[in-house]
Amino acid sequence: MKKQLAIFFFLFIWLSAWSQQFVKTTTPCSNELLQKIPGRWVKEPDNLYAKISKQQQQEILNRMDTIHRWVDKLYSPFYGIDVMWYRQISNIDDFATAYKYERSPNAGFRGIKVNGIPVINYFYSAQFREFNCGREPYEYRRGPGEDGSILHISANILTAIFRTVTLGEMAEVMQIEGRPIRMMCPVTGKWKGYDVYSPEVGSSQKIVLLHRKGMLPYIPVSRKQYIDRCITYLTKFYDKMIEDKEKVEKAWGIKPDPSDIEKIENQKKNVFKHYQDEMEATTQAGLLDSPAIISTEMCSISNTPIFSAEAEGGKMLVTENPAYIRKDIPKYIPQFFTILLEEYKYPFPPVPDPYKVIVESFPIEKLQAMIDK
Repeated sequence: MKKQLAIFFFLFIWLSAWSQQFVKTTTPCSNELLQKIPGRWVKEPDNLYAKISKQQQQEILNRMDTIHRWVDKLYSPFYGIDVMWYRQISNIDDFATAYKYERSPNAGFRGIKVNGIPVINYFYSAQFREFNCGREPYEYRRGPGEDGSILHISANILTAIFRTVTLGEMAEVMQIEGRPIRMMCPVTGKWKGYDVYSPEVGSSQKIVLLHRKGMLPYIPVSRKQYIDRCITYLTKFYDKMIEDKEKVEKAWGIKPDPSDIEKIENQKKNVFKHYQDEMEATTQAGLLDSPAIISTEMCSISNTPIFSAEAEGGKMLVTENPAYIRKDIPKYIPQFFTILLEEYKYPFPPVPDPYKVIVESFPIEKLQAMIDK
């Protein structure tokens, strides 16, 4: 074990040293010096995971290389920074996948895919990595290990605009026609006329969805659909709470206290009233079919308002739209894009600032025109 740890430590040090390049200078390192050093476009190895034909692979790489030429032309020349870029073809994945759920003694609770529409998802990524002054006064450091702004453009996958939500056994209820209900990032602004999504208000990330005009790749979940499913889930939740309590008491020989069950039943009654009151108010306001936008986790048992607004940081609930994907074109054709742009506060700002250049000048209309082609 000690020998293995020694080898690991050696490799860690070697890789860390390899990832950075220390360059000697004739004058002491300073912000002014770094801002005069020309940067480089550095191609990192591609990650081509998908098992597809050479022709399909080349078609995808051609599209990503077109995107790279736009960014290269847009951000050149530049100083005080290197730009590391690469391409990835992730997988042949199923869009708008439906699941059935099962429980078994061996596998536990799990979801099994029953259908979906195969598409190939892939992305182009560029990271704008800063130069720093080095270990000694007369040197600076450049290399792939440093931080910086990020431009990440994905095709045929909506992950960027979805918040990570662990549903567990709630997933069996929180679905529409077998498709999982997703929670979108809130809309926090506009960029060139497009909605900007961010993980949260004030985030350094901007995310934009480009899709076919007149059709969305997702379907909003209505308020009625959401409340109905929460009542179904919460019924199971409280029934299981009582069942588990009784099992523990029986296993440990504990004398049941009727008041404990009464407390659970009272809490259940109050939670259900909260949701039923919201259903009544939503019905009276004529909002049953309006999108469900929430500010908490799904099916919260707190007494806070059930619905919110995106302007207040609320997240819309949606499912992927199976009708959006065209089946008459090859799986590698981009049918929608997400653009993720992350700002980074550089200690020694490069010239020009990559985030500002991309926000002001990225040819988003050209990317939009690439959809379905």
